[in-house]
Amino acid sequence: MNKTSHPAPWRRRLAAAGLALAGLTGAVSAIAATAQASRTAQPAATTGATTPHTIHLVAHEKQRKFLNEGGFGDQEIFRGILDNASGTTRVGIFAGTLTSVSSKDSVNLATVDLQLPGGQITIQGFFFGTQPRIVHAITGGTGSYTGARGEFSFTSPSPGVLDMTLTLLR
Repeated sequence: MNKTSHPAPWRRRLAAAGLALAGLTGAVSAIAATAQASRTAQPAATTGATTPHTIHLVAHEKQRKFLNEGGFGDQEIFRGILDNASGTTRVGIFAGTLTSVSSKDSVNLATVDLQLPGGQITIQGFFFGTQPRIVHAITGGTGSYTGARGEFSFTSPSPGVLDMTLTLLR
């Protein structure tokens, strides 16, 4: 297969989903670390309680590469910047991969890392190319986010832009 061919629309949505996931998580951490966020944007791993804190972010994909081998094992690698919910302040960066686990449909595994001033947050989940809203698990973190857990979701209002919601559990 041609490694420079353009990906199918579901592959582009998958990449956008991974980007969004990474962007949201990164923005949440950056906002908390720079004290620009509201009370609800605090790091998740500071106590053992389970009080949810919701954070809204905007991710902007800056670079993406497709490794197309014909289905199973195809990958998309992406990275970008994270802004606060109003899109006015940069709060971090994100990067991730989408890996196809089916040669017959749009089932992919997403792994995203968010880099914020206080540390990193990791996100993982299945990505199905037909979902209007993508939901993944927050699987951990470093630094201020050690032990981070919760849920990450996003939508893509336009190409390369993701509106993200991160629900961190304390």
